[in-house]
Amino acid sequence: MTTVMHSPVRTAVVGLGYFGRFHAKHHAANPGVQLVAVCDVDPRRAAEVAGEFGGAPVSDHRELLGKVDAVSVAVPTSMHFDVAREFIEAGVHVLVEKPITDDVGAADRLVALAENRGVVLQVGHIERFSAAFRALEEKVERPLFIESRRISPWKQRATDVDVVLDLMIHDIDIVLGLVAAPVETVQAVGAPVLNASEDIANARLTFANGAVADITASRIASKTERQLRLFQRDSYLVCDFVDHRVTRFTRDPGIEPGEAATHGPNAISMESWDIAREDSLGNEIAEFLDCIVTKRRPTVDGRVGRDALHVAMLITDSIRSHRARIEASLAG
Repeated sequence: MTTVMHSPVRTAVVGLGYFGRFHAKHHAANPGVQLVAVCDVDPRRAAEVAGEFGGAPVSDHRELLGKVDAVSVAVPTSMHFDVAREFIEAGVHVLVEKPITDDVGAADRLVALAENRGVVLQVGHIERFSAAFRALEEKVERPLFIESRRISPWKQRATDVDVVLDLMIHDIDIVLGLVAAPVETVQAVGAPVLNASEDIANARLTFANGAVADITASRIASKTERQLRLFQRDSYLVCDFVDHRVTRFTRDPGIEPGEAATHGPNAISMESWDIAREDSLGNEIAEFLDCIVTKRRPTVDGRVGRDALHVAMLITDSIRSHRARIEASLAG
């Protein structure tokens, strides 16, 4: 994805944890960017990343106000609102890592503030920028049922949020983008295992257009799996985000559904595409910078990020309600 810049955009990265370091790498590599600073509350980390990618090491993000045009905000989720708000109020364009915030009301305030100030607010739902998702999206017509699984081994990061905001929100955003209809009902279950909040969760969403999605996320698995299956009239698609492969199974158009017993497997054809790997974060940051220059709307703007958060919180509420019913039943 190519970004055309009319002049260097002065940028900074705030929060230099696992993802923040990669943000700094891509800012530094973009020819349309002047990476002014890298910021972290840990001065040693800031100095280390500055030595690797350039920019001045800073430990207080407020020092950057008035000195940059755009920032990546990759601080812990609980700090997203406060840090992003200060930059937006100063007229700085913001790419904030997912989820947009940890509270829907706060997300609404960020969206309104960005629109009022006329700045770009983009949310880091990275899967939207993967080549595998792009290949899948091109083949989707009208989803009827979606089944998504995102599981991974335990990692000592993002422990300030539950698995819904940590992992499942990726697939919530993908599903909302593919179905393009309001969510009508949510049923969910989940459980904490290693953390104080949920480490595994499953949600069933029904949409106003009749589509249904079943989404599972776990951060305590023994392996990594990121796969989405989508059923639509006369075909279904399988997208493997790990292996970068999209497979389509299609009913022969000359065979009616009621004739399947006669034709058996011959009624179904299969196609599979290996998708060339791209740097999804690089694509995401390139679009952010391009939107600043061209003033176009990001693929995942603040409103899209807010909608994903809203559904995530409905799922969390359903999990808590289900757990309360179970506990009440056991106590009774």
